[in-house]
Amino acid sequence: MPALLPPAELSRLTREQYLSGYASKHLDAIDLATLYPQEETLEVWEREVLERYGLRAGRMLVMGAGTGRETIGIARRGISVVGIDSSFDALRIARRLAGFLGTPVRLHQGDYLALPYAAGSFDAALLSAIMYSAIPGRARRQVWLRDLARILIPGGLAILSFQPAREAPSRLQALCRRLNRVLVGLPGANRTYQPGDDCAMVHFLHTFQDEEEIRGELAGAGAKIRELAWNRGYVVVAFPLPSPR
Repeated sequence: MPALLPPAELSRLTREQYLSGYASKHLDAIDLATLYPQEETLEVWEREVLERYGLRAGRMLVMGAGTGRETIGIARRGISVVGIDSSFDALRIARRLAGFLGTPVRLHQGDYLALPYAAGSFDAALLSAIMYSAIPGRARRQVWLRDLARILIPGGLAILSFQPAREAPSRLQALCRRLNRVLVGLPGANRTYQPGDDCAMVHFLHTFQDEEEIRGELAGAGAKIRELAWNRGYVVVAFPLPSPR
């Protein structure tokens, strides 16, 4: 129940499940030629965003790089890409795949929730695979957004994928939400709990209930929305310089 666990613990459980998923695979037996058999590894919406905003050069950070799908796909377009991921095993596959395809990328092991980069290091950043929804708590997501703004150049773009509510909650989901609203009042409970928080299979995800929820959250962190595709689950934001006083 997400109402009982603090955000840091929800993040820890999610990260451990992710890491164990890669650690349990026989990585050396993976056939690189069949891992991404198609010429194009990016999803349609990712390609469209890169093209629409003219992202053909510069420095880009891919957070949650995994086995390199986004990192390699973007690097093949001529962009200088750095990928960061917490899983050494996933990055080992990504390095092998990049070498197999002859694509230069830089890959770092680290936590995308604590970005280890200097201010102004990147022109753009991508967090795909609905991973923005994997950050527990509105306030925590906003703190993370402000840190993301720090490592981007002024006006730099951030492309974030999230989980939108596309249908009414099931009876079981509605029951769980009512129970969480009761549990959040207990001593030591997670006071940051929101409707839409879920921790199925020990993996936290926040489902945004409507466009206004995510718009308000991003605006509160100082992000300017350039594009919000609710039905496709992504948003493009920029972080302009603060107005002079």
